[in-house]
Amino acid sequence: MNTQLFLLINASEQASKLFIFFAIFCANYLAYLPVIVMGIYWFYKPSYRLLIMKMVFSLALAFLVTFIIRHFFYSPRPFVVNIGTNYLLHDKTSSLPSQHAVFVWTICCVIGFNYTNRLKKLLFLFTFVAILVSWSRVYLGIHWPLDIISGFIVGFLSAFLIKKLWPTLHKFLISLFIP
Repeated sequence: MNTQLFLLINASEQASKLFIFFAIFCANYLAYLPVIVMGIYWFYKPSYRLLIMKMVFSLALAFLVTFIIRHFFYSPRPFVVNIGTNYLLHDKTSSLPSQHAVFVWTICCVIGFNYTNRLKKLLFLFTFVAILVSWSRVYLGIHWPLDIISGFIVGFLSAFLIKKLWPTLHKFLISLFIP
């Protein structure tokens, strides 16, 4: 099923060059948008700093889990097993879970778990970015759909765990910086 879904999403050899360039932009550069937006918010909207700190902790946990999974379980990328069409150069590292998907979906899940009405536009924007980044990684032949789904799951669980542990973490951080 993973292979069939991959072949359904993956770009064909006759794909439009313009669409391929759009997908490459999404795959390589669009994930920077949340970083830029949250960096701006850190300096110009101090009320968002707590949310950004939760994102940082959630991302740290998500990438630790991703590192462990990739270290103990090698999953070849589609182009390594000669399935589909590859439009983006990439090392032959393990593909499960997709680090790009982990990154963008963790940010979305942190916002979702801390949702207030003021975060509605951010959640919509970052979810749109996450969908485009996730789609483009499969479309360009770098990841399997399962890599993206597992990236979402790792991001979701990391954001959820940090949400649950936040009162303890926050207390600990305050004790470090305020005597």
